[in-house]
Amino acid sequence: MLSYFLNNGQGLSPGRKFYQDNRFVLFLWVLITLIFVIDSWITNRYNNYLIFENTFRNLLHERSLYATYPAYHDDSNHYGPIFSMLIAPFAIFHNWIGLLLWNLFNCFLLFKAVQTLPLTTDQKVAVGYIAIPCLIESMLNQQFNAGAGAFMVLSYTLLSKDKGIWSAFFIVLGTFIKLYGVVGLVFFFFSKDKQRFILWLLLWSVVIFLLPMLIVSPHYVIYSYVDWKNSLVGKNMHNVLGGGIDISIMGFFRELFNQKKISNFLFLSLGALLFVLPFINLSHFKKRRFQLMILSSVMIFPILFSTGAEDCTFIISIIGVGVWYVKEKNKLMKKVLLPILLVITCNFPLLLFPAFAKSHPLSLAIISFPYFLVWLRVIYLATNNSFSYADETEPEMITALID
Repeated sequence: MLSYFLNNGQGLSPGRKFYQDNRFVLFLWVLITLIFVIDSWITNRYNNYLIFENTFRNLLHERSLYATYPAYHDDSNHYGPIFSMLIAPFAIFHNWIGLLLWNLFNCFLLFKAVQTLPLTTDQKVAVGYIAIPCLIESMLNQQFNAGAGAFMVLSYTLLSKDKGIWSAFFIVLGTFIKLYGVVGLVFFFFSKDKQRFILWLLLWSVVIFLLPMLIVSPHYVIYSYVDWKNSLVGKNMHNVLGGGIDISIMGFFRELFNQKKISNFLFLSLGALLFVLPFINLSHFKKRRFQLMILSSVMIFPILFSTGAEDCTFIISIIGVGVWYVKEKNKLMKKVLLPILLVITCNFPLLLFPAFAKSHPLSLAIISFPYFLVWLRVIYLATNNSFSYADETEPEMITALID
């Protein structure tokens, strides 16, 4: 199995230490996954997984996918109807086996996606290490966010390999499960055959929309999409009005200035304007470095500007941070921004002083701020004409990151 995930199983190169090898990174990722699966078994803390696997039963019996089911779990589902079919292969097992397979699936999927990036081996290793704090959060919470991040990476890397049909598939599937995936549509500008790419997007949209109708009624599926929209609107209102903890960049600034009524529209408008700003550089669309900066932006932007973001959601953004880090030429930026981000991402206030953190939302919302700084840097690099877009690769040993 390792040979499949690690470039046809090539061994450790002479002169390289074991921790500079992708196999060791994969070992750490799997170990983290198993540790938190075992922790869930011991503490009987399955809630998020129970929400997910229950959607399959609800689909089969045509019950609401978004109602609360206190007899089975706390909280409710907020993923699209197609997710209930994605979880089906795991839901057929006993919960403890299903949870194990589910977390391993997300772990391996994201790891494999990182391996498809057009980076050197050392750079992929660096991305793998950078992602570990957020991987812990994701595995601890049994979330699909690692898988969602993998879909976003694959939607770019497959397109860069002229596999537009599968790039379109992952964009559409990611969007129909978790709306973050829609930002992958900007990869359209990198497509060599834009008309065919649009057709694949439309075809996959129809297929994925209709797929649940193979086992349930069309009326139920249509109702479920309406129900999904209502659940997302309700969750957004709950977070904005203070019922939940909003750790988006909007939530951070609202807490910082103690202005609960600052509109999301203002932030979203400015954010969207910055997000599209790099695309004024039409001549750079074919440059690999430009594309990687856009990928980084795509993975950071939707989490920053989502009121539904949670600490475990940043496993998506951290991959974008990793891509920025290995391509950043300014050593000062690398030495300052990344350590600050990783320290804040570990969420020490919540780990060490949970009561204080929950009563002081700013201590939690601050998680988004270093990602915001990295994202601004990414936008600057992608927009600034003086940025070096040469496609050559440079060896960046992992020792530069951890020594």
